Amino acid sequence: MILCLPGLVSAGISYKKEYKMSVVVGSKLPWGEGATKFADLVKERTQGRINIKVYPAASLIAGKQTNEFLILRRGVADFAFASTINWSSTIKALNLFNLPFLFPDYTAVDKVINGPFGEKMSRLMKKKE
Repeated sequence: MILCLPGLVSAGISYKKEYKMSVVVGSKLPWGEGATKFADLVKERTQGRINIKVYPAASLIAGKQTNEFLILRRGVADFAFASTINWSSTIKALNLFNLPFLFPDYTAVDKVINGPFGEKMSRLMKKKE
């Protein structure tokens, strides 16, 4: 699972009235509930300055999950609570994470993400933005 937050990391103080978060699953599934909880916590912890509207069930992408990365690049969505499997058609190297049996535990995954491969993935994703 990836939570992609392009644009909100900067130290700027100006905020949009509302940010859009794409979620490919329905709102009652764990990822959908997690996205809603995230949006609620962001609103609470920013005293209402940052509001995120969750669009579940791939509603921002007309059900075509592989377009999620595209809508982030085009600014249709500001965030995505997503899986690498849906983005691997755009960035082939993400397929590594679609083979979870290659990793013995989460520590091994963290080492890959925080190492040279993770840095390469970050550059590839930024290049596609």
